[in-house]
Amino acid sequence: MARFAYLDGKKGGRKQAKLRKATPEPDGRRKGETEERVEAIYVRKETVRAVWREVKGDGDPAESVSELVEDLLLAWLRDRA
Repeated sequence: MARFAYLDGKKGGRKQAKLRKATPEPDGRRKGETEERVEAIYVRKETVRAVWREVKGDGDPAESVSELVEDLLLAWLRDRA
């Protein structure tokens, strides 16, 4: 195809490669996914920022927001049992 041949409305030139679609496995899982499903949760931005400031302000490098959330959820589960 010449440099500006597409402006003349002529067909031709390079063929575009077809992309493979990422279809899930027959059991509904995608490649690399485990049996346990992960669900996204939504928390207000202001809440996350306030918690992040508190965790960062404590100066304990071993604790992260993710660990704090996990600890709180596990404690909640224990209370319900």
